Amino acid sequence: MLTTRTMIAAFIAVLLTSIAALAQETEVIDIGSRRELFVDDALLEQIGGGAQLRLHAPTRREIAIKYDQPWEGNASGYATVFQDGDVFRMYYRGHRYLVKEDSFGQAQSEVVCYAESEDGIHWVKPELGLFEWDGSRDNNIIWRGGPETHNFAPFKDTNPDCPEDEKYKAIGGTVTSNGLLTFKSADGIHWSELSEEPVVTRGAFDSHNTCFWDPAQDRYVMYMRYFSEGQFKGLRSIGVSYSNDFADWTEPVGLDYPGSPPQQMYTNQIAPYARAPHILMGFPTRYVARDLNEHGKTIDPVPLRDLLTKSHRRIGTDLTDGVFMTSRDGQSFHRWDEAFLRPGPQEEGHWIYGDNYQSYGLWETAAEHPLAPPELSMHFTEYAWLDDDHQARRYTIRLDGFVSLNAPYSGGEVTTRPIKFSGDRLSINYSTSAAGHVFLEIQDASGEPIAGYALTDCLEHYGDSVDQTIAWKSGADVSSLAGQPVRLRFVLKDADLYSFHFVEDDRNGDE
Repeated sequence: MLTTRTMIAAFIAVLLTSIAALAQETEVIDIGSRRELFVDDALLEQIGGGAQLRLHAPTRREIAIKYDQPWEGNASGYATVFQDGDVFRMYYRGHRYLVKEDSFGQAQSEVVCYAESEDGIHWVKPELGLFEWDGSRDNNIIWRGGPETHNFAPFKDTNPDCPEDEKYKAIGGTVTSNGLLTFKSADGIHWSELSEEPVVTRGAFDSHNTCFWDPAQDRYVMYMRYFSEGQFKGLRSIGVSYSNDFADWTEPVGLDYPGSPPQQMYTNQIAPYARAPHILMGFPTRYVARDLNEHGKTIDPVPLRDLLTKSHRRIGTDLTDGVFMTSRDGQSFHRWDEAFLRPGPQEEGHWIYGDNYQSYGLWETAAEHPLAPPELSMHFTEYAWLDDDHQARRYTIRLDGFVSLNAPYSGGEVTTRPIKFSGDRLSINYSTSAAGHVFLEIQDASGEPIAGYALTDCLEHYGDSVDQTIAWKSGADVSSLAGQPVRLRFVLKDADLYSFHFVEDDRNGDE
């Protein structure tokens, strides 16, 4: 029999749970005028009908760069790409392995190479004359050193207090160097050591580790190869470390992937998304250890797989592909278990360990059609271990186009949690079929339609635009609702909605 004390305790527990739930329900998220993407459910309260969040794949484009120089070769990669004013910069490892039936080893030392582009599409390898290779300085090598050449990862430091001679920074190192070292440059071409000793020593490191300045938290953030702990101990994973001065770093901790089963992440490629910097995006290479059955032995590249299996069995049997994940706190990531980039048709020979590695960085490039909006570009490696064919290919995706709120022809809808915004109009990035549409209703915090912004007041929107202003019968102005708690109800039919944001100007119509 329950005692009076037990009953009171149970009542208090239920009451506290109800109060906490009510507080959570009524919490208002202030988004200001920032762009919000449908890469997670952070702002979503209800999804109905056939609506769902759908992951999209990038579109294959032209070959961006071939690793065909004597100091490059079949193990080149770990590229970092970013736009720097009027020039696009690319940094990558030049390296080659000798693959024989009875051995697998380095054919030459690793070097750091540099390429640049005026449009982010066509790349050149300048002859910089900085380091000698085989008796000549006619090459694009920018660094020859120790273990850091394996994974040298530069970034442009946007810290307002950054010294001029450290405007460009880099990290690099492996277990051979006992951790990650730091480097500096005034121009992104001429580099020197910054740290005398490794600044982070806990981790595995023999992967593409990444770093950037986070202005929102006023600190540097570093993501590195890491081994998971607890029940998933020993799996290749990702760790994170922080620093206020790029010298003293916190002890790395592993990332969390709620709702995603254990998987091995080899690279991380994590950075703030430029169009919505409060969202971190990661593009890890997923490492898949497989038993090679009789069917697997028939998938191209068969001769290379046979050779690698004899030379270094793991490399001949295991596979790699590309994954997508996002975070709003830098620690807990929503990871899509489905591939962002699959290896592709078997005949093309990309079903091999070492292929499908994504470069670090996203950058805007012009679309093929002169009137179309810009696209986002990225690189993936192809034909690993093949001396004459190893290369990186460009892929593109529409602005914000990684994940959409998708609805079939039968329709679907979503309602957000209560939000506050600033701005005069609401712009969406969307695409519909000829028969599809998008409607928007603005509700008060309790879920009641606001007069003039109800679903029946909204104009039917159909088309394909990265910046479509939503309009109602009375017009597109929403400034009277700015600063108030509201909910957004999107109703879709045969459509994809990628992002939305409130804009602080008085423009109307579509760009």
